[in-house]
Amino acid sequence: MELVLPNDVLLLIGEQLEHKADRCNLIFVSRHFHDLFLPLVYRKASFYNWQDANSFLHAILQRPALARAVRELDLTGWHAKSVSDDDCDKIQGSESLHAWLHAVSCSRLEIDQWSQDLGKGLADAWVALVFPLLSQLRKLSLAYTTNSPHLERIMQQAVDCKPPFSIQPAFRHLHEVSLYHREDLNHNEHVDNVGRETQLSSALLLPFFQLPSVRTIIANSVVDRSSTTPPSDEPTDDEKPRLGFSSITDIDLRASSGNHGMEMLVSSCADLKSFKYQHSDSHVLSHGYQPSAFHRSLSHSKKSLQTLWLDNYGSHYPFTAAGLNQNHDEWFGSLVDFTALQEVRVRLPNLLDIRYQNEPTTPLMECLPSSLETLYIEGCEEQYLGMLVSQLQTVIKSRKTRFPQLKRVHIEGAFHNAPSDDDGQVARPGSDVLEAVIKEKIYQAAEPLHIDCANAGLELHLHDRALSHI
Repeated sequence: MELVLPNDVLLLIGEQLEHKADRCNLIFVSRHFHDLFLPLVYRKASFYNWQDANSFLHAILQRPALARAVRELDLTGWHAKSVSDDDCDKIQGSESLHAWLHAVSCSRLEIDQWSQDLGKGLADAWVALVFPLLSQLRKLSLAYTTNSPHLERIMQQAVDCKPPFSIQPAFRHLHEVSLYHREDLNHNEHVDNVGRETQLSSALLLPFFQLPSVRTIIANSVVDRSSTTPPSDEPTDDEKPRLGFSSITDIDLRASSGNHGMEMLVSSCADLKSFKYQHSDSHVLSHGYQPSAFHRSLSHSKKSLQTLWLDNYGSHYPFTAAGLNQNHDEWFGSLVDFTALQEVRVRLPNLLDIRYQNEPTTPLMECLPSSLETLYIEGCEEQYLGMLVSQLQTVIKSRKTRFPQLKRVHIEGAFHNAPSDDDGQVARPGSDVLEAVIKEKIYQAAEPLHIDCANAGLELHLHDRALSHI
């Protein structure tokens, strides 16, 4: 007797196949399986070059139901691939592609430029052409270059509800957006970026902040406009988001530079719950990490912010575009008024004001919110460990009355003891980090805190950055 399973059950089985190749094999079993599982194959689309994008685009233009099946679009693996003259002629001679270009473009000049860039295999041109067709998209992972005119234009059309988005709201299901900056996106070989812009202006992220369904933004190499930006380049009133306009709740900015605390992005969020920021002075327009600027911008989210990571493993140069870099060790300010904050990850000089003295001007007790559950302190120099242990002991003694939610404490610093000639050991080439361990005297200095944590039912963890990457 032949066992016939309902389509719903077959689809549940198909969804358990993690590899796309296995899902593709299903559609060759029978015509029934082909029609049933083809949308499943298209649920997560990945492009690696213009040929992938071209095949995908023609497929969804011919069968719009496949476009509606796409939930995730991943272009982070895109690599430049040359386009032959024959392929270029086929691209520019495609009737379905030409008709779609007319639907999404505003002028003949725009159509011609778009067609030329498609013929060059430029990622920006192909992605921007595919993007408007994916009405059910939930997650977008996009690699981009500094100059992405087609993507910028199509996103602005989406925000302004202009064709092809005039009939229904654009990307009304899009929940998470990841943007990865790559200057080699349209080049076969490594590109020398010296003297070139290699970052994304925070203003260029705004269209994604203005989509009502988006909740999470992840991006790298984002740079705030500097104070030296010519007035003519400043955003107009129409380009600036209204305060509390965006529905985004999670922002994760990596290897970025917030000259003004990313205020344009942060202040636009009505209910920001998580903000993670990693600073980098590698950008030409970086003015150095300025903690107080982030305190000002995040003040709009004091009642909603639950997770705060500031300058997580950031990089700092002695000099930046603003001159001598002295701001990265300044005090962030008190977190007491951030009444929803549960997790904090911050450098010690930004958590406590210790730039010019060994003891903080404001005790740790007066810097932490009562809602705190996890405290991760980075960049603790050995000379400050005794002070920090004392400050944390005071916090733990008041845990029941002041910090009832506190569960774990992490301390990170340059605590390892690498073998050297000074201690009679000879480090073999390439083996010094592998043989390094946290110094015994670090454990001894932290032992009173460990005892207090154990008695209070708290977790205490010591970390060394060099050892954490082994």
